[in-house]
Amino acid sequence: MATLKDIAERANVSISTVSRVLNFDQTLSVSDETKRRIFEITEELEYRKFKRVKSSDGADSRNSSSSKTVVKKKQIGIVMTYTKSEELNDPYYLAMRLAIEGAAQEYDVQLWEGFKDDPELSAPSMSGLIVIGPINEEQIRQLWGLTPNIVFIDAVPWDHRCDIVMVDLYDAVNRTLTYLHDLGHRRIAYVGGRDEVDGQVLADRREEAYERWMKDANLFDAALVQIGSFSAEDGYRLMNSLLASGTTCTAVLAANDSMAIGAIRAIQEQGLRVPNDISVIGFNDITVAQFMMPSLTTVKLHSEFMGETALDLLLERIEKNRTIGKKVLIPTELIIRESCSAVMDAE
Repeated sequence: MATLKDIAERANVSISTVSRVLNFDQTLSVSDETKRRIFEITEELEYRKFKRVKSSDGADSRNSSSSKTVVKKKQIGIVMTYTKSEELNDPYYLAMRLAIEGAAQEYDVQLWEGFKDDPELSAPSMSGLIVIGPINEEQIRQLWGLTPNIVFIDAVPWDHRCDIVMVDLYDAVNRTLTYLHDLGHRRIAYVGGRDEVDGQVLADRREEAYERWMKDANLFDAALVQIGSFSAEDGYRLMNSLLASGTTCTAVLAANDSMAIGAIRAIQEQGLRVPNDISVIGFNDITVAQFMMPSLTTVKLHSEFMGETALDLLLERIEKNRTIGKKVLIPTELIIRESCSAVMDAE
């Protein structure tokens, strides 16, 4: 595991700055460029560890000369449907992008990248596109005007012509809530968000799965649900709102790790302890999660593998002229660390 010192030395900043950036400290005055450099270095160090593990068990076939020859000099576009600042708020997307970039280098693929706030979708000679983030049907139709070779990462309106790489969030939420229930938790709050694309609010599968599971267990209470945006700042705000409302909870499921980090800060500022008073679980297992105090229990979404799988699908689609879409469902993993514990006096 990379240390804060490793990251600080490569980013040419202090260990304190690294720690505060990784914990989304809103009082820290540093540029977005510095924050991005710290997050990218952190994820790159983790990605290299992932690649070493992968190559050691022989699971990666990219080292074969034939594989590289087949796909040489393909031009691939990565379309990020979020802004650069939104990527900083949720490093899960950053990890995905870096994974694709790393895999593209091994395949000798030329990448073009465009964010929502600086898109250049008219870029020429694209053999195919990988789309990361929320998107609506109208935007999908626009992308079809550029190329028939498209792979989406994340849930999108299903189009049988396209490929999709996604995770089973319903199963992940069910297993996570079962884990908390087995620890004796019954008052389990949910802190989440909803994406908005061109004025259209998109449903979030984690929220839907939470509500379904809690209702099936006869535990659902609408007062336990707090919805905002997927950022550490909103995780902090929503958790403060929940605590101020007088609604009691013994555990919190956050829609991503950034929100979980914000929620933990709010809990601690109220003089409560994590996990003794309130347990917290996040989603994504961004590299930051392991540096927290306490370290964050979270659902790992294997972003590196998702990014590489998307590139594999796209290159296979281009080479074979495949027109039928594939949907690849990547399993999740509950990473148990220090931010959850059993209820002392189970209800």
